[in-house]
Amino acid sequence: MKRVIYCDMDGVVADFNREPNAVARFKVEKGFFANLQPIEVNVQAVAELARENEVYILTASPNARADQDKKKWLKKYMPFIKKTNIIICRNGERKVDFMVSEVGILLDDYGVNLEEWAYKQGNIGYKISKSQTIADLLETISLINR
Repeated sequence: MKRVIYCDMDGVVADFNREPNAVARFKVEKGFFANLQPIEVNVQAVAELARENEVYILTASPNARADQDKKKWLKKYMPFIKKTNIIICRNGERKVDFMVSEVGILLDDYGVNLEEWAYKQGNIGYKISKSQTIADLLETISLINR
């Protein structure tokens, strides 16, 4: 049975943290999200996961303009993600509330998202960082029986 994997964008596959003054810029700068550099090791690992699992991008966004920027970024760097598998919520909303499956795996860099995710029985979350990439977790994720 396919596992359902939800992957955050900013700081996980798109290098949000590399940008100077990112927090001040992301809500107001047109094209901010579309112009982020990919975190190649994670993009490649998600592509590998998508071959045998159902992968969704689950990302928070401040507004409709940023939504479009994120979709443009995904089309460019992760064309293997189906449009129907892109879930965008608003900043401050709980990602766990946007799940389209009974249980799932979340790959995220933000601890609060992972804590909220874990409250739902059966969910698993992994904190992604420079020291723990998605590639580092491929074997672990492949061993999870869903």
